[in-house]
Amino acid sequence: MKPGHRIWIVLMVAAFILPVHEAHAADPRDDLAQVVRLMGYGGGIHNFKNYVLRERKEYQTSASERFTQILAIIARLESHAELNSTKDQQALSVVKAVVESYAAALDRVTVLRDKGWRIEDIDRAVIIDDTPAEAGLDALRAKWTWSDVEEIEFQLGYGKAIHNFKNYVLRGRENYHTAALENLLAVDSLIAGQLSQAELADPKTPLFRQRRAALEDVERVARAYREHLALIERLIAAQRSVRQIDLAVKINDGPAEVGLAHLRGQHAGVEAQLSKP
Repeated sequence: MKPGHRIWIVLMVAAFILPVHEAHAADPRDDLAQVVRLMGYGGGIHNFKNYVLRERKEYQTSASERFTQILAIIARLESHAELNSTKDQQALSVVKAVVESYAAALDRVTVLRDKGWRIEDIDRAVIIDDTPAEAGLDALRAKWTWSDVEEIEFQLGYGKAIHNFKNYVLRGRENYHTAALENLLAVDSLIAGQLSQAELADPKTPLFRQRRAALEDVERVARAYREHLALIERLIAAQRSVRQIDLAVKINDGPAEVGLAHLRGQHAGVEAQLSKP
C-alpha cells in the first residue's frame, strides 16, 4: 500500500472510531458493543495475533491500548445496576480474566521473540483458553437485540471469523478452518440481506449509496479471507512455515475497517430514514 493511502485509512478510522472510544456510553448495551468491537476485528485480539505472527511493535502497542480500554469499560459494566445478577457478574469476570491474560502475554511474546523462538513455539507458549470469555460474551449479548452491522462486527471478531482465520494460520487445525468459514458465510449472509434492501438501490439517496459502498468494501475483504482459507490449506499440505503462510495470505483490512466505522456512524441516520412514512 502506498504511504499516502495508508495515512488516509488511519485518519478515516480514527475519525470514526476514536469518538466512540472516548465517549462514556450511556447504557450497558452500548458499552458491551464497544467491548465486542475492541476485542474483535481490528481490535485487541486481532492485533495480538498479528503481533505473534509479525515482528512489528505497533501491533503490541495497539493491542495493549485496546486491552486497557476494554478493562475500563468492564469496570463500568460491573457497577451497572442492570448487570448486578450473579450470572452477569460471573460473565464479566471471565471476560475480564481472559483480557488480562492476553495483556500479560504481550510482554511474554516480546521476550520469546528476542530469544529467537519460532512463531509456532511462541504461539504455543502464550496460548489462552478463549472458551470462558466467548461464553461470557454470548451470555451478556443475549440480553439485547443487535443490528445487522453489530452482528457483522461480532461475526468477524473475537472467537469468530478473523480470530479463527489467524488461529488456522498459526496452528493449521481443521476446526479453525471450519469455524472461520462458517463465520465468514454468516457475514456474507448478513451483508447480502442489507444490500437487498430496496432503499440501498435508490440512486436519489446519497446516504444509502454511501452505506452500500461501505457494505461492499466489507464484503470484498470478508470474501478475500474466505478465499484465502483454501490457500492456507494448500500451504499447510506443502509444509510451509507459519511465517510463509502468513505472508502469502496477508489481507489489507483498511477498507473493511473504514467501511464498518462508516456504517456505525450512519446507523442512527439510516434507522431514522427507514422509519419515515
